[in-house]
Amino acid sequence: MFRICFIDDDGEFEIPLFCDVFGEAFDIIAASNYTELKSLIDSREDWKPVLFVLDLYFPSGPANREAIEALRAEPLSVENDNAEIRTAYRNYLRAKTRLAGVLDAWKQNANGGLILAEKVVADYPDVPIVFYSRKATLEDVVRCMAARNVWSVERKPTGKDSADTIELTRLAQQRIIRRFKMAISKVDSGELERKKEAAEVLVEMLRDFG
Repeated sequence: MFRICFIDDDGEFEIPLFCDVFGEAFDIIAASNYTELKSLIDSREDWKPVLFVLDLYFPSGPANREAIEALRAEPLSVENDNAEIRTAYRNYLRAKTRLAGVLDAWKQNANGGLILAEKVVADYPDVPIVFYSRKATLEDVVRCMAARNVWSVERKPTGKDSADTIELTRLAQQRIIRRFKMAISKVDSGELERKKEAAEVLVEMLRDFG
């Protein structure tokens, strides 16, 4: 059985879900931070991981408590999205702005995941990395693919609530397992190198327009 490591800062929902759904196919060590994970690996004799699965939107600094309290105090107005396209679009913009505010308050961004990946590469330079995220943007994916040892960015199934998310994750189980095994076996390494070269060019373009 392949030995894989999973890191996600949500130890109450994401880690138990991941271990439950993918524990049938993999021998998993999971933790909410790299220090804890490394300690768990070292405590198991001759246990060597063949894949790291990392949350991408990981804290990159201390949370802004004042901003969090301000967000929690804001009333959330709900409009009828079926009335008009304009109404739906306004709601989309409002939700997008709020999401950006929440992520910024909690210091959740792709920088956190990329810093985490650097720690993994330093200790396990030959082990592939897969990011597993539901908030990744196209720009995030480009930055991840340009990073060392990153083989892919996989989208976490997301439902309307926790129960729905669990069900969708179970339904996506075999597809995600195949993707993890592709990274482990390092198939299509030539294709990966071409993707990384393209990602590096796109990262430079993003910097120019940033």
